[in-house]
Amino acid sequence: MSRQIKKILFIIDTLQGAGAERSLVGIAKHLKEFTPVFVHIYKGDMLKPILQNAGIKVYSLNIEKKYGFKDAIKLLVPIYEEETPSLVHSTLFRADMIARRMKRKFPQIPLMGSFVNNTYTPQRYQNVSILKKAKLWIAYQMDKQSAKKVDFFVSNSETIKNAEGGALAVPPSKIKVIYRGRDFSKYANIDDENIMSRMKTSLGIESDNILLNVSRLIERKAQLDIVNSLPVVIKEFPDTILIIAGHGEYKSILEKRAKDLAVQEHVKILGRRHDIPDLLKLSKVFVYPSYAEGLPGALIEAMMAGKLIIASDIGENLECVDEKCAIIFKKANVKELSDKIIFALRNYAQLQDLGENAKKMAEEKFEIQKIADKYEETYEEVRTKYK
Repeated sequence: MSRQIKKILFIIDTLQGAGAERSLVGIAKHLKEFTPVFVHIYKGDMLKPILQNAGIKVYSLNIEKKYGFKDAIKLLVPIYEEETPSLVHSTLFRADMIARRMKRKFPQIPLMGSFVNNTYTPQRYQNVSILKKAKLWIAYQMDKQSAKKVDFFVSNSETIKNAEGGALAVPPSKIKVIYRGRDFSKYANIDDENIMSRMKTSLGIESDNILLNVSRLIERKAQLDIVNSLPVVIKEFPDTILIIAGHGEYKSILEKRAKDLAVQEHVKILGRRHDIPDLLKLSKVFVYPSYAEGLPGALIEAMMAGKLIIASDIGENLECVDEKCAIIFKKANVKELSDKIIFALRNYAQLQDLGENAKKMAEEKFEIQKIADKYEETYEEVRTKYK
């Protein structure tokens, strides 16, 4: 008797390499019972070759409009008919809106949504124009009303489940928390000192007192707080270097602030990088001061690398680390952050057990195959219940 093919259609905004995209690609590569197929709606396909090399089919709609919902639906109809998926899983706002419209045309196919960010936090409405606030309110209304069409949601943290589920009036019984996963082997065994030496040379760094942050350059990632902490840190450790691996709209703001504080020689903003495991090995302390997250994949990677971590006390971070495996400080408290960095550099050798504890916790909670297995269990439950 032939085995039934169970196909899952992933619909996502782009495959350009942010946390949600990378997480979903990693999960798809480790599925055993479901055959994954991807559709990315808009231009941006950096991760597409990774999927194709794993034998996963990818449809690139490459819509150039900011939204283009009608165009996307027109292109998706024949894909649904061709692939006949057992389940559709959408991720990120625009893809969610499109998938929910597709649910009207294909009501027999179960639809799963994703909660990956604290989208409607009050902070998003601060320091923005009236027009921006109006656009956010419209998006919120669209999200809340159309969420009723979704059969089930998966959230990447308890914090986000409570925040997003509450904001969109989704019953807790329709939301399951499954953490993001990472391939532990990529971060666990990086010991080539020649590589580290070459990296230092290429980056123009001689110091060992290297702080690392890996995040998009946006306000809520709070890299500005690290820059603001540097003058005090540098008084104690004059050779301190801050490396920021990421890209985004805040780059010019960070550069200007570093120049205003006369610490620009101590700050290196590298843009998007593909050698994060090597950067983690190179660094001494991983600093993660975010104001809001989904589930922080970069923090999980630092845990897997066994780094000494300094993290803000937001709920999303505290689902990953605690005081047994990281140094925790109060969100947005720059003085405390600078004190913690100085403490970490001064007592680095005595704090190595924190990194070891972080590595053990990451392997237990976030190893990618364990996460993929949990997703498949959920996909099967949703497919069976809502078909």
